[in-house]
Amino acid sequence: MAKQQPAGTAAAPGTRRLFIPGYYSGYSNNKMSLDIAIALAYLTGRVLVPYRFRLPRRFKIDTPQDQVLEPMLVPELFDIPIPWSNEYLFKTWISVPGAAVCAWAPIHESVLCFPNRPPDDDEHFRHFRNGRKHVYTLSERENEAPDLHINADTLGLYSYFAYLDDKQRRAVVDLMRRVRPKQQYRDIADRIAASLGEFNAVHIRRDDFVSNALSKEKITRAASISGQEIVANLATRMNRDDPLVVCTDGSSREEIFGPIQQHFRTTIFLDRYLRESPSMRDLMAGLPQGNEAIDALVTQLVASKAQVFAGTLFSTFTALIHRFRAFERQESSFLYCYNDFLLPLVRYDRCEFLPVDDGPYTWNRLRYPVSPDAYSWLREWPEAAGGAPPPFDGAPLPAGTITLHASQAHTHGSAVECASDHGDQVVIANWTEQSAFVSWELVLPAGATFAVEVRYACPMETAGSRYAVGVEGGDELYGQVWNTGSWFSLSSWFPLGRLRAPAGHCRLIVRAIDMAGYALMNLSAIRLVPV
Repeated sequence: MAKQQPAGTAAAPGTRRLFIPGYYSGYSNNKMSLDIAIALAYLTGRVLVPYRFRLPRRFKIDTPQDQVLEPMLVPELFDIPIPWSNEYLFKTWISVPGAAVCAWAPIHESVLCFPNRPPDDDEHFRHFRNGRKHVYTLSERENEAPDLHINADTLGLYSYFAYLDDKQRRAVVDLMRRVRPKQQYRDIADRIAASLGEFNAVHIRRDDFVSNALSKEKITRAASISGQEIVANLATRMNRDDPLVVCTDGSSREEIFGPIQQHFRTTIFLDRYLRESPSMRDLMAGLPQGNEAIDALVTQLVASKAQVFAGTLFSTFTALIHRFRAFERQESSFLYCYNDFLLPLVRYDRCEFLPVDDGPYTWNRLRYPVSPDAYSWLREWPEAAGGAPPPFDGAPLPAGTITLHASQAHTHGSAVECASDHGDQVVIANWTEQSAFVSWELVLPAGATFAVEVRYACPMETAGSRYAVGVEGGDELYGQVWNTGSWFSLSSWFPLGRLRAPAGHCRLIVRAIDMAGYALMNLSAIRLVPV
């Protein structure tokens, strides 16, 4: 590693530097961007030189004309356990003559393989990649350059971004464990939590979530979720007699909070508590005033100390609370106040999303109908703190199970073909005409009855088509194509029903019944399980 440089000074001549921009957004997104920067500087053995880390303000602050308003800077809120310099923090653009420049696609669409990229047919890497478009590694020139400039949008979770061997991953997890809020903020949060006694907490994101694009396109349910549904979920995990601390950017007068306040005997809206309690006002007065980033950090720290905490999916604010709990409390079950997806692709019970599939990573076992890049920020993963994915309780496949992969299929018609998706997995794609179909040749020693399962990908805009799976000359099973999030987000195995296949040679056919969009689906495989 490079020699330690005191924060606020320029890197000493001759040191290897990493220049990397922040993600110009709210506090939580910017903090995730800082995590990416720290991890990359550590892995490459360079002094971190971040820029564009100044935060925009959501609320106007009235200050005297002769007073300069201090900028909000996330890096100054945390202990950063690597050499770094803040000499360019305020810069929105920099030029580094002679630097090797990595002009990458956004981090949330990408995978970094360090130090080398594994073969494309590496199954473990394919599971990690999870269908993302871009894969990067550092070239010899980039590794050897004195200065390296990563020029990319840096929003993303480090747990989902860097593909590392076990030793490197453990080292990065330990490094991120040491990226702690400065002691003064931890002390304040401890005192606030102590004043509350034993409590449970929720983070219910409102504000832009009620009207943003995700809500308008009905990807999330923030605009339509009811307080009664949230109460029904929370009641499976929380005792109504325990105080409930509510963290929200909404108003306590919103209708959604009525049932919550009615159910729990004591409900404390944390922002009001810190603003209206004289002792809490005095406590917070010792911190810089008018700083939304500090308010957000203290709120996250207090929520992380709850006995039980449930948050909001798609909220990076919730994601960082879950990470705090994973590091400090070894919490492995990340809970959410409600389920945004009422689809068979998703299992949700007692505030928790449950595995529907197997695989080496949590994002393989939990399936959400979103594109692969959204997995970079919609939630935190147990892997962030070195945790294992939740156990999948699916029964072992019995002997005689037949998996018919897309690569083995025969395509019929000019409007359907075998193609590779972004994860280098072959699928039946470009299925744009109802008359096209695919088939597999089967040779069975004896007639048998199979439970038929299907796996595919389909985005929301073309979901809703109907298809049939059947043995030629025999019975068919019918299915509807559900939204899986994108053409590259594979579903879990959907059960369709049972089919009888005769002894000897036969053909299994998948055909379209009707088309709801411009294409049927990206079909990955059919599985025949003996019953």
